Amino acid sequence: MFKRLVSGVVLALLASGALAANRPAGFTTICNEGKTCSVASNTQVAFGRADQFFYKTLSGTFLCAEATFGGRVAGGTNECSMAAGSASSSSVAASSAASSAASSKASSAASSSARSSVASSAASSAVASSAAASSVAVDPTLNAVDGFAAAPAFGLATTTGGAGGRAVKVSNLTDLKALTDSNEKLIILINGVIDMQGMVPLRSDKTVVGLPGAKLINGGFEIYKRQNIIIRNVFFQGAPDDTLKINQNTHHVWVDHCTFSDGDVYPDGLEHDGLFDITRQTSHITISYSHFKNHSKTMLIGHSDGASTDTGYLKTSIHHNWFQTDQRHPRVRFGEVHVYNNFYDGNKLYGIASTMEADVVVEGNYFRNVLYPAYVGYAESGPGDLVQRNNVLENSGSLQTRGSAFDPASYYSYAVENPAGIPVKVMSAAGVDKIDPWKAAGVAPF
Repeated sequence: MFKRLVSGVVLALLASGALAANRPAGFTTICNEGKTCSVASNTQVAFGRADQFFYKTLSGTFLCAEATFGGRVAGGTNECSMAAGSASSSSVAASSAASSAASSKASSAASSSARSSVASSAASSAVASSAAASSVAVDPTLNAVDGFAAAPAFGLATTTGGAGGRAVKVSNLTDLKALTDSNEKLIILINGVIDMQGMVPLRSDKTVVGLPGAKLINGGFEIYKRQNIIIRNVFFQGAPDDTLKINQNTHHVWVDHCTFSDGDVYPDGLEHDGLFDITRQTSHITISYSHFKNHSKTMLIGHSDGASTDTGYLKTSIHHNWFQTDQRHPRVRFGEVHVYNNFYDGNKLYGIASTMEADVVVEGNYFRNVLYPAYVGYAESGPGDLVQRNNVLENSGSLQTRGSAFDPASYYSYAVENPAGIPVKVMSAAGVDKIDPWKAAGVAPF
């Protein structure tokens, strides 16, 4: 009885935000919002409060403010903090930083262990309570491109798709093929159900948006040596091969608010291949607010154990997705992959696998009923690096970790939300028909 009472008190505190921290685990506060801080060269700095943070890699003197980090967390004074062990100078009008905290990995592991020991039924109620109370860093009704797809590289400043091109509504395969295989900058609006009859090429400078009720069945898109593509609010169902195949030096692709499924009844597609492949020196991809369900092999990043030329490529951001599939969320070889604020929901085989010296950062995710949340090395593939921090494990195993991976903030600014509220938010926001398709396409209805 006493143990149950203590667990209930702990969960109530978590739900109310009383235990929320104003700096990430393993970070040390260096100054408060509005003050000036100084750090050594190439130092990862977090800005935020209440377990929600924007990250940036900085050098020298900077202002601890929204203008520096690209956002702030409402409801109180934000703090600037740095990873433990980094060197800093005293801030202006602020005391020097406190003594270094324990390492990020140790603190994160302790936090995850404490959370995973709580009974699953009580944790579910805590999630619902905290989600209602927490502020949100991203607007799920019409979020903007972010992550690697928004980062400059290969001559592009960001991903804009077909913005500025003509908008076309399409309802049959013949017209769709003509449009997607064109070199014209286009905004393509999918109207109704189209039988893809396999993989259809999709060229550069395209935005593809599904209108209400739109669905692409029995196939998907192959994106080969292309760039600058946006796919939003599209329901992909029942592809016998891949649903999205992005390969051969493709870069800057944003997939947002889509649904991927084999159909309404599992396991229809056990013999099917993966839903989503990113291979062969492809890079700067973001997959956000999407729902993956009724499938086994979900997302492969890296073609094979022998494809070492992928090293330095395959830079991918995966956030606010709902994974109700068996495995590969993702399975990574060689690439740099940032996995944050996703909901892993009853994955039968495993959550994430970092293999073949991949660098994977896993933070702020919620794992529910996942026996193996993360592997380093899998099957015949050798191990990769995996860093985990601030993940919630409900009725789940532990995450394997290895090495130091990489720093996502060295590429782009981002905010990690309190993972306790992720299931409620993701279930309500991920997948098709959660955003206005016309606003997502950037055109007036016609």
